[in-house]
Amino acid sequence: MKNKIMLIILAIITVVAGIFCAIFLPESEINDTIDNIQDIIIDEIKEIDNVSTTEIEDLSIEEEIELEEQDVESESFELQGEIAYEGDRAKNWNVELGDYAGLTYYSQVDSRWKNHTYTSINDKSQTIGSSGCGPTSASMVVSSIKGTITPNTMGDLFVQNGYRSKNSGTYWSAFRAVADEFNIEYTETNSLDKAVELLRNNNYVIASVGNGLFTYGGHFIVLVSVDNNTIKIYDPYLYNGKFDTSTRRNKVTVSGNTVYCSVENFRKYANSNGFFAYKYDINSTITENKTDGQVTTNTNIVNTVGTIKTLSSNTKLYTTDNMSAGYNYKKGTKVQVLENITSKIDKVKIVKTGLIRYIYNSDSNTEIAKKVETVKSNAVLNKTYSLNCNTKLYSNYNLTTGYNYLKGTKVQVLQNVTSSVSKIKIIKTGITRYVNTKYIK
Repeated sequence: MKNKIMLIILAIITVVAGIFCAIFLPESEINDTIDNIQDIIIDEIKEIDNVSTTEIEDLSIEEEIELEEQDVESESFELQGEIAYEGDRAKNWNVELGDYAGLTYYSQVDSRWKNHTYTSINDKSQTIGSSGCGPTSASMVVSSIKGTITPNTMGDLFVQNGYRSKNSGTYWSAFRAVADEFNIEYTETNSLDKAVELLRNNNYVIASVGNGLFTYGGHFIVLVSVDNNTIKIYDPYLYNGKFDTSTRRNKVTVSGNTVYCSVENFRKYANSNGFFAYKYDINSTITENKTDGQVTTNTNIVNTVGTIKTLSSNTKLYTTDNMSAGYNYKKGTKVQVLENITSKIDKVKIVKTGLIRYIYNSDSNTEIAKKVETVKSNAVLNKTYSLNCNTKLYSNYNLTTGYNYLKGTKVQVLQNVTSSVSKIKIIKTGITRYVNTKYIK
């Protein structure tokens, strides 16, 4: 990457020098050269913005201790969950994500953004590098589920929308707002056991940790997965030698940008006090493109052995048929069905590379879908209602994970799940939720 940037700079200097040193070229050639350099610069900037952090910094314990501490104790978990959060969130962040690139690691001290200011009080010493573990963790999650967003952009959004405190880093409520803004199913808990359960059920989990294994003050880290009894962790303030101190040694192992910690060591030494979980979807649908004249549609079909299909969404393909280890693949990836392992799992070959993988097929949610379609309710489909009181709207149809919304929030009924529960869309934000129909009028 550095070599490419140097080449760009040298190319620009060469052109400028050529002009000023009277090395005359035809105007058309000069214009073509400048256009080519502009294209290269644009491509390189895009690459810089979209790539994961690949180099781990050489920092010191002293530099870590000097970091601005993320406040994790002065406000309760419940209270922090409400700070700055605005019910139906009238503010739209109006952010466009980059291309989806799969599981993403970002370091807050990456040179691309470590000096980017992250402050609500115009304090230039408050930067992503010094206090941006919150937006860095959030950007890892969103990039890994939806599409690329970098820590500096996420940090600006947190500041603009009131989730950056004056002196203590990021309010916990920022993580709920992220789930709303990017329409990701979300769960909050202060239980490590619940967090581990969520990891086993296809969630990325941001953890708030205090003085202990990962920080000398307060810090946010991302729990990526759990294998047997070992948690895979992305630490946004990871540096070479971080876990070589007397109090941290032999409690974790580090490989590249990833920290591996047993559940028990995490319980004993991480000093965790809040977890924020984001669901990612592994139940992708394989579709086949069918063209009728000028109209192209995607139609769910039975995955017949031997046929070539196209992934209809970004999803994981797995290396084993027990679906325990997977890799993210982009929408549009072509695969050939080799074998129907079960009614829900197919063995496939990736056409471009020849690699063998396993995928959840399109029949995985058929039973639930049929139940939803046949339910009768007093809520009229497609009709717009208002909440008749301050109430919770839920991210799942069994109404276990909810968020507070204000009386008068307008919603549109999309489906009737039961006689008393409807799937709705919040008019102002477009976010989908579930509601007990007694609270709409």
